[in-house]
Amino acid sequence: MSSYPDPSTTPPETSGRLGGIYPGWWIVFATASGQLIQGGFVFWSIGLYTATFEDVFGAPRAQINLIETCLTVATNLLSPLAGILIDRWSIRHLMMIGMVAMGLGLLILSQAGTLLHIWVVWASLIPLGVLLIGAIPGAALVSRWFIRRRGLALGLTATGSSMGGFLVPPLMTWLFLEWDWRTGLMIGGCICFMVIPIFYWLLRNEPADLGLSGEPDAPASAADSGDTTAFSADAKDWGIPDLLRSQIFWLQMVVSGTLLAVTLGMLANLSLHAKDLGVTGQSTALLYSIIAVCSFSGKALTGHLMDRLGIQRCGYLICGFLSSGLLILLLVQDYSGLVAGAFVMGLGYGGVVPIWTNMPARAFGAGSVGRALGVMNPLHIPITATSAPLAGYISDTTGSYDGVFWMYGGCCAVAAVGLTIMGSVLASPDTQNR
Repeated sequence: MSSYPDPSTTPPETSGRLGGIYPGWWIVFATASGQLIQGGFVFWSIGLYTATFEDVFGAPRAQINLIETCLTVATNLLSPLAGILIDRWSIRHLMMIGMVAMGLGLLILSQAGTLLHIWVVWASLIPLGVLLIGAIPGAALVSRWFIRRRGLALGLTATGSSMGGFLVPPLMTWLFLEWDWRTGLMIGGCICFMVIPIFYWLLRNEPADLGLSGEPDAPASAADSGDTTAFSADAKDWGIPDLLRSQIFWLQMVVSGTLLAVTLGMLANLSLHAKDLGVTGQSTALLYSIIAVCSFSGKALTGHLMDRLGIQRCGYLICGFLSSGLLILLLVQDYSGLVAGAFVMGLGYGGVVPIWTNMPARAFGAGSVGRALGVMNPLHIPITATSAPLAGYISDTTGSYDGVFWMYGGCCAVAAVGLTIMGSVLASPDTQNR
């Protein structure tokens, strides 16, 4: 039994509305649920894991932070294949497979006996789950359902990760403290399996699956909407060689890679910085909840503004928030500084995923989003995979995170420069050849 009305009984003049609600918003809800699981149990909780594993296994921080490297390298190496599958196969089925992988990964992780065991899980099942329930399939699917409000829809989809950051770290911290970390991870795996029915009932691959033509009141193409970043992209099937020859693709890779390096690196190291300041337990979990709540607002706001102000201006805003948060953490090294830094950085965190997924969606079209994001991920490896371990190494050798904050501030500056160059390229007469 489907959760949607039978399209055969729906008058064609509804032009994309069923029962007064466009089904694309149910797609947004379902994909946001996937990002809630991915973000909550992986990215937002990674600081809890690193702090816990440091105590359990007694390894140096550079080794503990290799779980971030395992995740990043495996995810990026697998993402081109995932991107091709996402563009050519059933995203609905792929996301169900991804949720199974995530649940199994957490269950197996709960039985880990050595740090090597943990590295293996973070290099296999966890990356598979991240790829198939996270930003790439969500962006590809939502882009098929929306044109006019694509920025808003992608921003709302990305809020799922923030909701996960608000809900999951406190839950996992409580489970770790009241029982133990193994029990907490087992419960997390069971929660993943409970989400699979949401995917089954709500996900559909494209409007045509329900007999619909698309988003109501949408322009014929993104270019018709006045979006200067679009150039009839939806009419072209971008192959991987075409993407690699595109100057805009490489600029997008630099911008998204540097911003992701800041967010991933700080998520892994914020708890360790707090620990150095004598802040642990629920007080640390509160920092991640603050970031998550602020990023929730930041994602919805960024998505809304991106449809109106464009990617470049929103990108500058994101860089400003992130660098301001880093400056606060550098100058005010007590709990009040941690709270203030988490608040400001959270607003910047919120915009990173929407801008990352919007750039290829607008430049290369809905049918090529999976490939564009999938190919972009391996190219991020030198930037993102080294971020967390390098921060840990700087902390180990200097006894401070000051150098880390300066390093990530430099990443924000590089992203801003990339956005500026991108704007110049888009404004040039030969934009069609970028």
